[in-house]
Amino acid sequence: MPAIPMPAIELWAASAATRAARCLWLVAASTALALAPAPASAQTMHRSPHMEETANIVGLKGGVVNSFNKEGHAVGGGFSLFYERNMIPGWLEIEAASSAAWIENETVIELDVFAKKPFHANEVVNPYLGLGPNVSIIIAPQETRTRFGIHATAGSYFWFGGDAWALDVEVLYLMLFGDNLTHDFTVEVGPAFRF
Repeated sequence: MPAIPMPAIELWAASAATRAARCLWLVAASTALALAPAPASAQTMHRSPHMEETANIVGLKGGVVNSFNKEGHAVGGGFSLFYERNMIPGWLEIEAASSAAWIENETVIELDVFAKKPFHANEVVNPYLGLGPNVSIIIAPQETRTRFGIHATAGSYFWFGGDAWALDVEVLYLMLFGDNLTHDFTVEVGPAFRF
């Protein structure tokens, strides 16, 4: 085995240390940005009316589910209940949701908890993005099984009715792990109330 010249080893070690330092810097900068308070303009826009009344939001949505894996494709429907809590004003909301869907001959009960990043376009339109874990209980005639997955969402609240209630419109993607990787796309719409 040929000997590696000493300067090459030193160069490799310095390069690895530099990459580690860059990664550490990127993580520190991302964390500082995520935890920094929202700019004053965003806080002002958010304050009226969204921040003052939205320590909590509850809602009910109905939706259409499009589910597929390597074995096939199915379409179904269902509903979901959710509770959202504002954790860091203008930056982070946590939502817990429970849903039931009927797809062909299966009933699917889902439990989700995910972090949401709000974007306050104006006092009426409040879009958001979310990501979090999922537990799905699939009840079929032959068996009941539990699967775990990752849930991503994009949507918006449209506040009406004296700013006390909104229409929540949301598109969800769920990747369920198991024997067959399953992908679910859902479109949901329903009322939400804040207090």
